[in-house]
Amino acid sequence: MTDSIAVHPDAVKWNGRYQTEGKKWQNGRPRQLLLDFAEKLPSPGLALDAAAGVGVHGLFLAERGWHVVALDISEVGLRLARERAVAKDLWLETAVLDLSHPWLPADTFDVILNFRFLERGTFPVYRQALKSGGWLLFETFVRPSRTVKDPDYFLEPGELLAAFSDFEVIHTAQQDSAGQFSGKMKRVEQLVARKP
Repeated sequence: MTDSIAVHPDAVKWNGRYQTEGKKWQNGRPRQLLLDFAEKLPSPGLALDAAAGVGVHGLFLAERGWHVVALDISEVGLRLARERAVAKDLWLETAVLDLSHPWLPADTFDVILNFRFLERGTFPVYRQALKSGGWLLFETFVRPSRTVKDPDYFLEPGELLAAFSDFEVIHTAQQDSAGQFSGKMKRVEQLVARKP
């Protein structure tokens, strides 16, 4: 981990949260979108869990035979994910990465997961990092109003579908989704798409 990531405001925020709430987050369940499409994914291969946090989604795939690379800005969250993977003898590699400056090798991943995280700079990176026929499962928040604080953290309605319009769209939807611990309803946009 570089010192610049260690002092990044997002790293400080999430390291603090996972330090105090990490075990609770680990007991959360994967997003319903992943549960709904897990059996439709290609045969287990290499998956990327972007903005993985404590690795709930990546561990879910690892339990099903996938080799998973989990990326996050929080070394604390990734340490918790790695500890759980080791305890369960699962193939999960972790790397601390600031996804606001993403780089991934081309034609590498069979599946990319992106849940509850938005960095538009990842869109072209995900496109080139997926193998032909690779799947993208993406779900994140839609901007609730024009006056929302930090609009860069929210999609415009339809933005996700437009960004991957040349992929084979398997599923797209906007719906209200309850926060895992707060129960507060927020609008999300979902996309499941396969790279041609």
